[in-house]
This record gives sequence, C-alpha cells and structure tokens, in this order.
Amino acid sequence: MKTNRLKTSVISAVTISMLSVSLYGCSVGQSAKTEATAEKGGAASNISSKIKQPLWYKAPADKTLELAKIDDLTNTVVSDGEHGEKGVLAKDIAVTDEQAAKIKAGNFKVAISMGWLGDDWASQQLIGLKEQFEKLGIKVIAETNANWDDAKQISDLEAIAGMKPDLLVSIPLNGKTTANAYKKIASAGTKVVFIDQAAEGMQAGKDYASTISSDNLALGMYLADELAQAVGGKGEVGALYYANDFYVTNLRYEGFVARLMTKYPDVKLVAVEGFDNPNKGQDVASAMFAKNPNLKGLYGSWSIPAMGAVTAAKVSGLPSKNFKIVNENFDQIVALNMAQNGYIAGISSQRPYDQGTTEAKVGALALIGAQTPPYVVVPPLKVVRDNLAESYKTIYRINLPAEMQKELDKK
Repeated sequence: MKTNRLKTSVISAVTISMLSVSLYGCSVGQSAKTEATAEKGGAASNISSKIKQPLWYKAPADKTLELAKIDDLTNTVVSDGEHGEKGVLAKDIAVTDEQAAKIKAGNFKVAISMGWLGDDWASQQLIGLKEQFEKLGIKVIAETNANWDDAKQISDLEAIAGMKPDLLVSIPLNGKTTANAYKKIASAGTKVVFIDQAAEGMQAGKDYASTISSDNLALGMYLADELAQAVGGKGEVGALYYANDFYVTNLRYEGFVARLMTKYPDVKLVAVEGFDNPNKGQDVASAMFAKNPNLKGLYGSWSIPAMGAVTAAKVSGLPSKNFKIVNENFDQIVALNMAQNGYIAGISSQRPYDQGTTEAKVGALALIGAQTPPYVVVPPLKVVRDNLAESYKTIYRINLPAEMQKELDKK
C-alpha cells in the first residue's frame, strides 16, 4: 500500500469518522424494527428477562452456543451466510501461479461500486482490492461512491452496466431496492462479488460468485470477552444495538449475547437500547445511564455510537476508570481514546484490507471459471490497550501515529 495515503492526522480521521455514518456493515434504506421482549433469548440467568430485544433478534442456536465456548476463533468459521451458506475462511482462498497466468492473459476489466467512501473501513477495502487486482493484471475501469444514497447507487450501477466490465465488486446499500440493477449486470455476463451482503433474490453460484464478509458472530463474541475483562468479570452491563434489520450487525449483537450466556455468568446484561441513527448514540446512551446507575460497562456497537456513549458517560459523571465501553471496528477515534486510557477498553476489529484482497482473489478466480465458495469469512482481530500498537500495524500496515504512541507511553 502507499503509506502516504494512510498517514493522515488523527484530527482529520476523527472528523471523517464522526461525519460519516460508519458502516462496517450498516445499511440505509431499511426501516427500523419494533422491539420484542427478550424472553425468547433470555434463558440464561445473566440475560435479564426484563430487557426488550429487537424484533429481528434470535436466541443463539445450539451451534452458536457451542462455538461460543472456543476461546480463540481465528481458525474457526462461526458465521454462516444469510441463507445458510457455509462459510470458508479467507486464508483458504488462494490463486495458484497457473491460475494467475491465466487471469493475466485474460486482460479482464473490473468495476467497483462502493456504498460510501471516506472512512477507514472503505479506504482499506479499496486499497486491498486495487493492490490485488494490480498484481493479477486486472484493470479497474470504474470506481463509484453512492454516498449513502441507494438511488445514487442504482444510477452508478446503470452506468457501470454500459461499460460491460468482466467483473463487478460491490456492497449493496439496500439489498432490496438495488437488486434489479445488480441482476441486470449479472444477466449481461458480468461476474459479481458482493461485500458483506448479496442483493435480494440473487443466488450464489448462479447469479453471483460469492459474498465476502467479516465473521460477524465471532466479532460480537470478542466484544463480550473484552467487556467482561474490562469490568473484572462481574457486574451489570448494557448494550446499544442497531435497530434496523441488517444481517451483519444482527449477528454481531447475537454473538455478543451468546458469549455472555456461555462464558460469563456473573456479567449481567440488564439494559439494551436500539438506535437507527448512529449519530444519536449519545442520546440513547444518556437515557440508558439515567435509568441504570449501576452499569459498569457498555457494548457500544460500532465507533460512532460508541463515541456518543463516551460523551454521554462524561456528561453523566461516570469516570472512565469505573465505566468501560467496547465497540466494533478499529478506526482512529476509538484507537486514540483507548491509547489515552479513556472509556474505550476493547475493540473487535474487522480486517478490511484483507477482506479487499480476498474479494479480488475470489473475483479473479470466478473470471477463469474456477469454483468459488458462496460465503467467505475474514476472522476479526481482538484489540485491547496492551496490543494496540501491534494491532494498528496489523490493520493499517504502518506504525501507530506519534500522537497515539505518546498517549500509550504514559501507561
């Protein structure tokens, strides 16, 4: 990668993170769901029967609860695809020298349709995709940014269809409204690889090659580990969940609950609240804190609502030494707070660069007629303050920024 593309100031990265509705797996254009009682998922004594879960919530399956007993999930596929597709680990996707030569000889062209750009997750995806395509001699002829507007993405896809690329790699903002545009491209002979979720009504192996995603159940399980560690293995905790019915964020929350049920009987989940706008994290968290003064920690979903909860904790008079927050995804703003020994005690990070390179490999293999698995998962990375510098280099492939390192050195 080009290191100068990543060596942006922490202040700039924070601004980007707060302005963008970070997704790392979140969707727009999908209606928020009403809540249902938690009794169907409250069989464990540490999951309060008084809390309300979202309507999409499913009690952890026996298989999930068994997998939740495994400490290190690096080499374990925890999540299946949305339609039951069996997951394959990204590390098992490889392009042989013979296949690479065939791919290069094909002079293939690819288009990339992103739902948004500007945050660390999207930027790292693009770097991974482009670097791998360059290695394989595949030319990128289009790169679009829907800027969180599914109507704009449909327009982008229509323009891409006219270019007749051999391959399309894309994350649908709304799998339902954009489906016809994807189907049109696929029916014209373009191979399709999806990021995180497939468009509605399309079948893996027939209409598209594969979906590549983080292992989202595992991602949520690691957050339970980090929160339990941060609160000393016991006490009352709360959770903020994304209220819209979106498969990948659903799995993260369900994984978090499953791990608490299985491994941490003394950590009591007593309060949960949903948000449909990540920028409302402070408001939702403030209301929760007012109703539940004994909370010791919080599952904050991803970085923007989590940082809203950080502000809410400060306003509510909860000192960071006694109250901790964990969140999905490793961006600059939460990394800085962790380095400062603030409220952020744990991060369960996707590996967007690795996901991008895997998407490119799968797409390239599909172009030469090689069989590709319908669902590929990239294991998450567990990040705490003790391994922050190492983890930053793993995700970004550069050293921790000087400002963060200075804070980390304060111990």
